[in-house]
Amino acid sequence: MLCFLQRLTLTQNKEKLQSYILICKNLQKAYEHLELELSSKNSKLFIKDDFLLEDAKNVVKEAYIAESDQKVLVLGAKNYNIYAQNSLLKILEEPPKNIIFILVCETKNVFLPTIRSRMLSKNLDFEEEKIELDLDIKNLELNTIYDFVQKNSRISKNELKFLMQSIVTKSIIECHFPFTTKDMEYFEKLLQLSELNSRPNNILISLLLAIYLKKS
Repeated sequence: MLCFLQRLTLTQNKEKLQSYILICKNLQKAYEHLELELSSKNSKLFIKDDFLLEDAKNVVKEAYIAESDQKVLVLGAKNYNIYAQNSLLKILEEPPKNIIFILVCETKNVFLPTIRSRMLSKNLDFEEEKIELDLDIKNLELNTIYDFVQKNSRISKNELKFLMQSIVTKSIIECHFPFTTKDMEYFEKLLQLSELNSRPNNILISLLLAIYLKKS
């Protein structure tokens, strides 16, 4: 479970939400937080690695769909294209009735000064999750793989990524397994699959069996 040092309390039904910029060093955690907080509200997420002009046009189109109640549009990205930002300026300054914008970023400096001046900024901080790697990789056996996977079958996406990175790092630095470029590309594909909400047990089994075969 995420342990937030600061949890943003979104306004309840009796009060109207206001548009704002949400600053968080871990974008995935910010998205998970907002999904939870907005679960009872009419909302739509526009999440990209790079927010481009076409994405901005889609947001504007969605914003002009008439709503009788508030609708929250969440925009999230590591980078926001300057043309995309310029196309959003007018609608951010004069949003359609019942439309609220939440712009998620790692640092508000990604936005133009004209956007920063129009919107309140809020920070979301959290404690990093620590999971101990309780696994003897150097003496890996099939039964230990099974036990480890069962133990970690319900971990979160971020916990899964942490475990995978720890396993591969320990295999290379401490165990000196002779991984090839092909092996590393396979590990990278598994890491990408973990971003797509694949089940942790499937990912961990694939990773650990690949390492077990290399050890053998």
